[in-house]
Amino acid sequence: MSLPVLFFLLLGCFISWVSIYGLLQVGFGSGNRAQPQHHHTHVGVIPRIGGVGLVLGFVATYLLGFFLLDKSDNQSLMHYGVFAGAIAAFLLGFVDDLFPLGAKLKILVQTGIGLVAYFTGLSIERVAVPFFGFEFELGFFGLLVTVFWYVSMMNLINLIDGLDGLAGGIGLMLMILLAFLSFSKGSPFSFILSLGMVGAIIGFLFHNFPPAKVYMGDSGAYMIGFVIAAVSLLNSEKGAVLAALVAPILALALPIIDVGYAVIRRGIKGLPLFRPDREHIHHRLIRSGLSHRNTVLVLYSVSLFALVGGLLSFASQGRYLPIFLGFAFVVVLFALRGQKITANSLRAYVDESVRSRQDNRNAIILKGWFVGEIERAGSGEDVWSDFQFVLKKMGFSRVVLTIGEEQREFVVSGEPQSEEFVFTETHSLRGEIPAILVLSGSKENFTENQFALLADIAAETWSRASARWLEFNEIPLTFDSKAKESLNPQRQKLRKSYQPSY
Repeated sequence: MSLPVLFFLLLGCFISWVSIYGLLQVGFGSGNRAQPQHHHTHVGVIPRIGGVGLVLGFVATYLLGFFLLDKSDNQSLMHYGVFAGAIAAFLLGFVDDLFPLGAKLKILVQTGIGLVAYFTGLSIERVAVPFFGFEFELGFFGLLVTVFWYVSMMNLINLIDGLDGLAGGIGLMLMILLAFLSFSKGSPFSFILSLGMVGAIIGFLFHNFPPAKVYMGDSGAYMIGFVIAAVSLLNSEKGAVLAALVAPILALALPIIDVGYAVIRRGIKGLPLFRPDREHIHHRLIRSGLSHRNTVLVLYSVSLFALVGGLLSFASQGRYLPIFLGFAFVVVLFALRGQKITANSLRAYVDESVRSRQDNRNAIILKGWFVGEIERAGSGEDVWSDFQFVLKKMGFSRVVLTIGEEQREFVVSGEPQSEEFVFTETHSLRGEIPAILVLSGSKENFTENQFALLADIAAETWSRASARWLEFNEIPLTFDSKAKESLNPQRQKLRKSYQPSY
């Protein structure tokens, strides 16, 4: 190889940084279709174009390595599979960033990407259990395990992308680990590719570290997740899951636990499993008083600690891994104790969540109905009328909505006059006409946790409706807004006859 390996890192970094900078300068990704990211921790809408810089850095590294390395090092079906799969994952996410796709369709396409990777040789064919010296063939189940591995990794990176710099930083640590494993196993292609991705993520983080000017979006998250999954398998031996695969899993322990808990939490509460919420670990740390930057640094530290465990599993053949796991278990116990989490509190939480399942499901159905009705609403006042109906059904006793200089309020008559929970949220679409929503609910009707969840769904409902109004009518939603004339005569007729009176 005629170029120093450091060149690949610098190449990925430069291309990623300069391409994102250029896109920001021309305003790409800041158009009308940008959606408000309700559960993100920033204010306003930030372009989700970081994935473009990441994929360009990846492509440049791949192509240069392809032409510089010997054929025996890089020109195999597996290496073509890495490139094709990464591009496909990026394109899926890029389309979703511009024109949001349904969860089922995205899972279906991700499954297809995993299948293609499997048939190019990037597969898990047998499990070699580290540290015990035995292995067994997976047979047909190898196909299922391989596809699950790719789909899980793509969605895992995406699900932790809720805080400036978090997903990029954790992805960076994983790629550094994979670069080390590739070098240790003498795999030039995966080593060069990992270095290039390290550089591309660093270039992206210059724009993404708090306060972020850009997000990686689904395009960047899916691509990073796929590359991590594929390079991990490149580092394994003949399709066997060895330490090369265990190490990345250990390094991802924090997001795996966080996402696993999120899935269980949503399942118990009757919520869609892929619905974002504000109960992830970074949300909890911010609510405890940490700044965004300090929260990211704390999570970086935890992830770095887990990454050390991953390195130990590889470098020492597992000799020190039990010590590491034991220490980690003690740390977790102290953390739970500091949060005052007991068996009784967990039991009470589960009981309350199960009792509220039907209310939560009804709220999700109401949200879908309300957002769907935006297409038929003729004015902002019609939307406000529908919104009152939705909030009454959810059980709120008083609502105040302020858009710009205008304010509307309604109070449900007959509600018990008692102490109330209060929820306030401010959001804006493309930074225009901030909307302030204040919800109140009687403590006789809600528990604290249930009120917080339903209020969050209600705020998300208005946020989605505002985005849909802007998409259809090309003007921000206010109380005085009038819907754009529809080119569909039947739809326009229905709109004119639509006079909500709740």
